[in-house]
Amino acid sequence: MNDRDTTGGWLWHMRAFFRRGKWRPTTELIAEWLDGVQPAHKELLLIGGSAGWMMSSLWLQRFERIVLVDIDPYAPTLFRWNHGRALMQSSTRLEFVQCDALLDLEALLSTYPKASIFFDNLLGQHVYRVPDFDRAETDLNEIAQRLAGRDWGSVHDLFSGPANPKTLPAKPIMSFTATQSALGASVDGVTGTPLHRRMLDQVGGVDEWMDHVTSGIFPLGTHTRLIAWPFVPTYIHWLQAGWVDTASSNY
Repeated sequence: MNDRDTTGGWLWHMRAFFRRGKWRPTTELIAEWLDGVQPAHKELLLIGGSAGWMMSSLWLQRFERIVLVDIDPYAPTLFRWNHGRALMQSSTRLEFVQCDALLDLEALLSTYPKASIFFDNLLGQHVYRVPDFDRAETDLNEIAQRLAGRDWGSVHDLFSGPANPKTLPAKPIMSFTATQSALGASVDGVTGTPLHRRMLDQVGGVDEWMDHVTSGIFPLGTHTRLIAWPFVPTYIHWLQAGWVDTASSNY
């Protein structure tokens, strides 16, 4: 599988449309996690939201204003198709800004100083945007510093690879507290068992898997949830979901 071909554009939207039924268990787990997230503001800067294929309409309805930021020109039309009716019911205003959010992040933060910020399955794709893994990891490890003092969260790819669909449970999920080397660390309550091994074992992972170099995104100690996403029946993405608030520094 070439992930470069599936991170945006019509191919991504077609795949998402036809597989949304298969992705429903993952979408429900993301919605369940979001239900426990309490944003500090009524304005949301939704970065990389695309069409919101796996977003929770119920959570989005909490906001009075959502600014959808995406480089994809199809994003606003398809996002409204997926969530427009719910947002009308809650009188939530939806605006669209087309730009490269990571390049323009400081400008966005300055323009929307009172917005909570959410990266929707964007940061795990950064490894495809830059020439090498070291550069991608450095960029991602600076995210928390760039967002210092802000209320923010992210769902992103942490680890992905081929798996045996016969061994995949209905809703694989784990909790993890962010460390400097997440994939080699022990899972909460499972001392001595590396996280990557637990993830592979839970979904029947085989062959070589990809580290999306996102394990340093959240500040140390941030409590996160790991959610398996069967992208296709034989290829699994483990997503990491976490929220950082201004009061306690982590969620």
